[in-house]
Amino acid sequence: MKKDKAKLIYHDESFLEIICAKVRTMGIHRYISVNDDREIPEDFIALKDEVCDEKGECIGPLGGIYTGLKQCIRDDLDGMYTVPVDLPLFERDLFDLIEKAIRNDPQADMYIVESSDGRIHPVTGYYRSRVIHTMEELINAHEYRLMSLLKHPDLCTVFVRTENEQQDRMLLNVNTPEDYEALMQNTKHKPKHIVLQAERGAGKTTLIQKLVKETECTVSGYLTRAVINKEKGYKEIYMYPASCIFGTDDPDTIARTKGKLCGITMNGVKEVYPEVFDTYGTELIHSASKKERIIMDEIGFLEEKAEQFQKAILSALDENIPVIAAIKAKSITTPFLESVRSHKNVKLIELNETNRNQIFEQLKVLYRKEGSQ
Repeated sequence: MKKDKAKLIYHDESFLEIICAKVRTMGIHRYISVNDDREIPEDFIALKDEVCDEKGECIGPLGGIYTGLKQCIRDDLDGMYTVPVDLPLFERDLFDLIEKAIRNDPQADMYIVESSDGRIHPVTGYYRSRVIHTMEELINAHEYRLMSLLKHPDLCTVFVRTENEQQDRMLLNVNTPEDYEALMQNTKHKPKHIVLQAERGAGKTTLIQKLVKETECTVSGYLTRAVINKEKGYKEIYMYPASCIFGTDDPDTIARTKGKLCGITMNGVKEVYPEVFDTYGTELIHSASKKERIIMDEIGFLEEKAEQFQKAILSALDENIPVIAAIKAKSITTPFLESVRSHKNVKLIELNETNRNQIFEQLKVLYRKEGSQ
């Protein structure tokens, strides 16, 4: 690059700041491999390479990973995740893929991400501390290529393939000035819409409502709410205008009086009314003006047979009116849900109890900044 890639700027943050923010959400030990005395975030530990080549120079990623694993052994850790600083589109989803692979095959020595086209990304993965002995053999033999480690006959490497186009985009390496220029040109097509993905109870709806109220947005779109029918013992799912977010009445009352019944659940889905989604829900989405934001809370599986409603959602994601939406957990999948998650204009954010306050603060700053323009 002829310059320090860690300091390159993307969306007003350095590459290093971007990666650090993503890694923080994991709540584990955090190291940064460095080759100088630069300042790093105080909640990370700087690790200088402990090995050099015969000329006294750094040996590349192998040396950084070796040094990291030496620290893991000192910290009594099983191993470490690795991510290069030149991956500005990185998201924690890649580490989630690795976690799943570890659960499926817990005996392997290394778990390395590869893109859907089969390209291996050896610095994006998980290395167990025990591979350090083989690394030392390679270093003593002056063999510094990571692929020599990954394909070593005494070690077992699991290659973890990405599952969708969005995860492939996360693996975009910025290695040359031309790569960086292409990335910056792509900012013209940066995601316009926020989609929060989480397990039930993680606070998606609460975050959206708090965000709208604190930033005083004008909104359209829809909300959904499950209201218990005490007489019949099931939950009634109501869809109602997102503008009701500012209502002061009891939320159950607002849902019943302002909305329309779109489904019934009792130990699972009992009834769904796709015509409500196709007519009423579509109308709520299409009613947005350019001065508003569209709320979609939430996108799930009840609308699986509501084709017009699905088209309205995807059409809104194609356009420029900002959308903030909640979507079911990634374990719940349908072709429609995957088309939302992988939409080119969507920034998919994995929300959990650990990171939700941080995500809220980031979105609040973003919305206030956009609102002032």
